[in-house]
Amino acid sequence: MEDRENIYATEQADTFARVRLSAKRYGHTLRVADTAEDLARVHGLNPARTRLAALLHDAARELSPNEFLDLALGWNLPVGEPERESPKLLHGPVAAELARRELGVDDGEVLDAVRDHTTGHPGMGPLSLALYVADKIEPARDYPSVERLRRLARRDLRGAAAESLRRSIAHNEERGRTTHPASLETLEWLEEAEKGA
Repeated sequence: MEDRENIYATEQADTFARVRLSAKRYGHTLRVADTAEDLARVHGLNPARTRLAALLHDAARELSPNEFLDLALGWNLPVGEPERESPKLLHGPVAAELARRELGVDDGEVLDAVRDHTTGHPGMGPLSLALYVADKIEPARDYPSVERLRRLARRDLRGAAAESLRRSIAHNEERGRTTHPASLETLEWLEEAEKGA
C-alpha cells in the first residue's frame, strides 16, 4: 500500500510543479528529482520520498517577491532581514507550506527538505542533504568544481553539502554579497560533524 501511496504522491507533486513552473524551471526540477532519487539509492534512503521532496522543492520559485512575502507573512513563516532583501529566499518555505496545505503532504522530513534546500539548516537529515546536494549537482549545472562535487556526493552527502556551502559562500564573498546566516550555521554544523567523525 505504501508504494502505491508514494507513486500517487509523486504523480500529484509532478503535476503540482508542472502547472506552476516555466518549462525551463520544470526541466530543472525533473533533473533534480532524478539526481536526488539516484543519491537516495546510493545512500540507502527512500527513493520515492526523496523524489517527492525534489519535485516540490521549486514549486513556488516563480512567484513574485510580493507574493513570497505576503504568503510567508500570512502563514507566519519566519521572515528575517535576508528574506525581506531577497524574497526569493522564501521559495523553499513557501513551497513546503503550499505542499502541506494544497497537496496534504504531512511527511515532516519531506517538508523539511523542501523548506531548507536553499540555505541549508543545521541538523539537516539525510533526505534534506540529498535534496540540497542534488540541487547543486543536477546534470545541467556547469561550474568548475561540479564534477568533483558529483563524485563526492556519491561517497559522502555531508561532505558534499559542506563543500557546496563553502563554494557558495566564497562566490558570495567574491561578489560582495552577504551569505544567509542559516548557510553559515549549516556549514559550521557540518564542519563540527566532520571533526567529530
